[in-house]
Amino acid sequence: MAERYDIAAPIYDRTAWVLSLGGIDKLHPALVAGLELSGKTVADLGCGTGLAFPALIEAIGPSGRVIGLDNNAAILAKAEKRVTEHGWNNVKLVVDDIATTPLLPDIDVVFSCIAMSCVPDPSEKLDELLGNLKPGTVVRIIDALPRTRGFGFRAINGYNFLKSFIVGSHYKKLEPFERVFRERLSNVVVDSVHGGMYTRLTGVKA
Repeated sequence: MAERYDIAAPIYDRTAWVLSLGGIDKLHPALVAGLELSGKTVADLGCGTGLAFPALIEAIGPSGRVIGLDNNAAILAKAEKRVTEHGWNNVKLVVDDIATTPLLPDIDVVFSCIAMSCVPDPSEKLDELLGNLKPGTVVRIIDALPRTRGFGFRAINGYNFLKSFIVGSHYKKLEPFERVFRERLSNVVVDSVHGGMYTRLTGVKA
């Protein structure tokens, strides 16, 4: 996977916009919508080139902090360039694998946008991730989960399945995500964004 994204690094941002059918511009505001994040320390797992950073930075304010984690150095170099250009001194970037790295204990909110699906055995890793969080941690994940209802869900599932071969996601193994959320977290809310193409899961570690 890391080698694949070495190749994709130069065109990552443009590719993300095209493959999401323009939805990437909607997904990042949807990450923070409805959450009180001022002054919080937030982790962006699988942050890529930092496309979500503007929305996160605006939401946490000057006293908050973003920790961006990705396993690809070439991709993260583009994120570092974005951070430098904007002068964000409250962003820390970490080259590591979200499938194996335990989270720091001082994190208040965990975000992941179209990244957990690229982790091998994603539902099992999600279960491990949620099990390691401290009580009170807010978790919000947006990803292309298989759908069983809603307008055009068969077409949406078909597109996301085909897209999984390009981005290297494990689409067929994402179905247990909602069950894992409900087993591990409280106050769980599951809804959809970008016309149902993506599922948003929100919960709090009890």
